[in-house]
Amino acid sequence: MKEGLSLTVAYSGIMAGLAILLTILPLSFSYPIIPYLKFDLAEIPVILAFLLLGPKGGFTSSIVYSVVYWLILLIVGSYTPLGPTMKFIAVVSMVTGLWLGFKILKNPRRGLVLGSFIGCLLRVLTMSMLNYLVLVFMFPEYLGIAAVSISIALGLRFSEASMALIPIIVFTAIFNVLHTILSITPAYFLVKSIILVGRRSPMISGIWYARVIRAASKQAPQRS
Repeated sequence: MKEGLSLTVAYSGIMAGLAILLTILPLSFSYPIIPYLKFDLAEIPVILAFLLLGPKGGFTSSIVYSVVYWLILLIVGSYTPLGPTMKFIAVVSMVTGLWLGFKILKNPRRGLVLGSFIGCLLRVLTMSMLNYLVLVFMFPEYLGIAAVSISIALGLRFSEASMALIPIIVFTAIFNVLHTILSITPAYFLVKSIILVGRRSPMISGIWYARVIRAASKQAPQRS
């Protein structure tokens, strides 16, 4: 059991390292409506860890990735740990939703769909509340920056920055929905391809999502 836990931690660390590498590389791109929000590929390895290793792998990768990312920003003298903290909360809420989906529905495909929906919903709700706190109480200067960005992108005019709060929250929610799709979809198809290509290999039996598929297929005849 200790060996299995050690392997989970080790592989989770590898996936977290890949996530850090994708963060460092210039692969991110800004959300046009609110440019300080950025799409990146760093969440894909975390979802890969979840599907390959299970919930423990996903949560461990999230924690390692966020902690290392936070430390990197401190080393390079970043202005605030707010970014990695928000990223950590966004990723953990999404992974929690995935876990709940598989917990509620044992069917792998339906569990993934439900988990993706719950993960997206948790991420949107959590980040909407956090963004409200950040924009109103913690860093109100971001409210003005986002208001100007929305005005330029959509041609809207706000007499005061506070009038842009609701549109900012709405478009931030849309950003989180899109980022959830960007993070989960490639990871799922990659794992699915690995299982299909190597279905006869004994190594595939160790993949968590493959075990979920096998368990569902064994239970199917009993239901009928």
